Amino acid sequence: MVIDAKLDKVLNNMKSHAESFRTGSKAWNWEINASLNGELNAYGFPGGKVVINTGLYWGLGLNEDELAFVVAHEMAHALRDHNREKASLMVASNVAMLSASAGLGALATVATTVTSQTAYVPKAWTMESEADVLGLEIMANAGYNPEAALSFWKKYQQEEERRKKYNVSPQMSETLFTKRMENISKFLPVMQEKYLQAKNTGADSSVSLTTQNIVK
Repeated sequence: MVIDAKLDKVLNNMKSHAESFRTGSKAWNWEINASLNGELNAYGFPGGKVVINTGLYWGLGLNEDELAFVVAHEMAHALRDHNREKASLMVASNVAMLSASAGLGALATVATTVTSQTAYVPKAWTMESEADVLGLEIMANAGYNPEAALSFWKKYQQEEERRKKYNVSPQMSETLFTKRMENISKFLPVMQEKYLQAKNTGADSSVSLTTQNIVK
């Protein structure tokens, strides 16, 4: 694991904005590290632990706003306890051989491994969508531009295209990528308002999105 000052800065800037989304999370010892791993992925764990692979962090050349989206996405997984939910669902769907870590590539990995007839894939998409949108809200309230979520995913897709030349299978299909971008774009207007309010006043927006609003 690599301790990185930039990662610490981004996480620390967002901690207080994340803690309102889960009772008791204010007592968490939030921690972030980079893992020397070339895969395009990151992970959020219960109790406030976040890990970002260097293949994603360094390999994509992320600016601070894009990095904030990745970190906020993983914070959202931790806040919503998606690892535990995912593990329970995997057992119920007979896919317990797969990793139970909730992360950016988790849905894509499962989607290429598990038949769509299982209950897992639709629920995994719901969890990823929830983490995307909650992550947008956390970063916007902390003064990071939520539009960076779109530029992040574009960089992600471009890197996957580049890796195809070296016979590396993409983690995310074109269909899933498009669906994800559309879902994020749908929420950008309200998130942009939150971002501008945070930049102008330093205060969070009083209106928060609920889980029911996230996935249509």
